[in-house]
Amino acid sequence: MATKSKAAFGYVTKAGYLNQKVEPPKYADYVIAELRYDKPIAYEASAFKAPAAAKKEADNLNQVLSHFDIANMGSLFGLGAAKVSKRVELAASLPSLPSGSTVEKRGGDPAFFQSNFVCIVPKCPSDAKRLAAALGKSEAVWGAYVAPRPVPAAATTGPASGSRNFEPSQGYLHSAPNGIGAMQVWDLAGAKGKGVTICDIEGAWNREHEDLPAGISLIGGDMLNDLGWRDHGTAVLGEMVARPNTFGAVGAAHEAKAVVHSAFFNQVFNLAGALSNAASKLKAGDVILIELQSTGPNGKYVAMQYWNDIFTAIKTAVSKGITVVEAAGNGDENFDLAIFKDTGLQKDSGAIVVGAGVPPTNYFDNANGYATIGAPRSRIWFSNYGNIVNVQAWGWHVTTLGYGDAQGGSEKSWYTLRFSGTSSASPIVTAAAACLQGRAKAKNGTPLTPAKLREILIKTGTPQEPGPGVPLSQKIGPQPNLASAMAKV
Repeated sequence: MATKSKAAFGYVTKAGYLNQKVEPPKYADYVIAELRYDKPIAYEASAFKAPAAAKKEADNLNQVLSHFDIANMGSLFGLGAAKVSKRVELAASLPSLPSGSTVEKRGGDPAFFQSNFVCIVPKCPSDAKRLAAALGKSEAVWGAYVAPRPVPAAATTGPASGSRNFEPSQGYLHSAPNGIGAMQVWDLAGAKGKGVTICDIEGAWNREHEDLPAGISLIGGDMLNDLGWRDHGTAVLGEMVARPNTFGAVGAAHEAKAVVHSAFFNQVFNLAGALSNAASKLKAGDVILIELQSTGPNGKYVAMQYWNDIFTAIKTAVSKGITVVEAAGNGDENFDLAIFKDTGLQKDSGAIVVGAGVPPTNYFDNANGYATIGAPRSRIWFSNYGNIVNVQAWGWHVTTLGYGDAQGGSEKSWYTLRFSGTSSASPIVTAAAACLQGRAKAKNGTPLTPAKLREILIKTGTPQEPGPGVPLSQKIGPQPNLASAMAKV
């Protein structure tokens, strides 16, 4: 992990801003290889296979594998042998180097695009980097890379006791320009997220927290047994669906149904697989939240759609009418740099990518007292930015569940006043999306398309502001304004 320098309520690492309590999951590295669309190659548990026309290329790939001790390989998306074999027929009929749109016109469906991604697990994790480099030289693959190691895109803090009402400090729910105007619209039918399911994808949650609704289901993956990850997930759920009552906090979309899906399967990280599985259990109008970031080519945290398998999984979910909200990450990274050309950081996955803005307080407390962090709704210093970042929300001083700095005692009654990062911003936007979809269903009988929902949030939002050292050219977009957005539903 990157060398860390201790900050007040988190760490500033070489990669960016990180929660001080979170440890990366301990799992083995593995390789993701993406087959070219026009290469009629299939694969099984130990080898690539192909008809005569592509036998030479499959043999070359197998020759690479022969230099390593491979534990297993298969579809990254968990596709069965029949679907993997089916790709061969379509691939054989394609022209050389076809575009994605050409493949779709020839009959390429989401399963075909997913079938291109091969998960290869070496018995020795230290072999993963060399294996990826060797496979990447093959003309049969677009590229190969070591699967990213994720961490939550947040930061926070420690104690007090007795369940108190923290709703007055949830300024992000208040009217624009300071908040998103959630409280203004709750009297509208459906505008609390009713009829919408939100799926949070990350690593762990305290689903027994006193202020969360009962029955939040784990619909896939393996929960990490780590307090830092659990606090993070609990804080995220609290922003969205914490119950309205006389204590604790209240979620911006507290009538939505919440489910969770871990991005960890059998001791490996597979966000693409988690997205695919979650999307199969949701319906048009529902919302998926990606609460993760990982280290990109500059050694800084970036949004997860940088990796092709994840970009493909997001596009597939969006094509089903499911809105995907994604944390931009806390790497202080410019996604418009040349190094990101032709990657998911400069292409539209269909997701709503969320940056972190300065809250209206304009101050944060640290070891040296209080310091300014910029103009309200300007880019907070650690937030990633660029053309694909669509909207922003509070990236500091978010009141929600977990951590225990505002109230300690039993973990089931922990609250915080300091949840931060693009991870605090993304649930605010996710809840806004759920409120809009709930309203659309109640008013029109049908949900908005993900593209229309994103367009409304951008066009009706409270504009980004410039600040010292953070000009408007460092784009994180406007902050949602639900009062204005509801008029467009």
